[in-house]
Amino acid sequence: MTDDTRQLPLQGSGKAHEERIKRELRNVGAVKFNMWLPETHELPRIVHQDEHITGVVYGRYSKGMGVGVASVGRGALIATDHRILFLDKKPLFVRWDEIAYEIVSGITYARVAIAGTVVLRTREGDVHIRTFNHNSARRFVEAIESVIFKQKV
Repeated sequence: MTDDTRQLPLQGSGKAHEERIKRELRNVGAVKFNMWLPETHELPRIVHQDEHITGVVYGRYSKGMGVGVASVGRGALIATDHRILFLDKKPLFVRWDEIAYEIVSGITYARVAIAGTVVLRTREGDVHIRTFNHNSARRFVEAIESVIFKQKV
């Protein structure tokens, strides 16, 4: 008998892996509130042991993939040294997409009053994420730009 409702195994080595993920999130600008979010608790299941977080932005997103197709919700974009993760975790489902740096065509950050918007442009579509954590947003943009610039050289 198989159980299809089982939890995904942790990618890393349990508690030490989870603590490393949280430490890396704080280092890239995540605040105390971000540490309580369901996306943060899901990251140890997705981030591999040999992968390190270089940027994160949490907020309300709209994600357009194709003409007229868009999804809206609250989630996170996570930059690692290997890939970019889009993560949306709710009580009854988890949605995560892996975005290769090779398909990223650009990134922008705009700030108006207390809110800021990060736009990640890819060949598959754009991801807009509105945030109030400007420090984290700037670090996320810098992490993406550093990888894109290395690829072009």
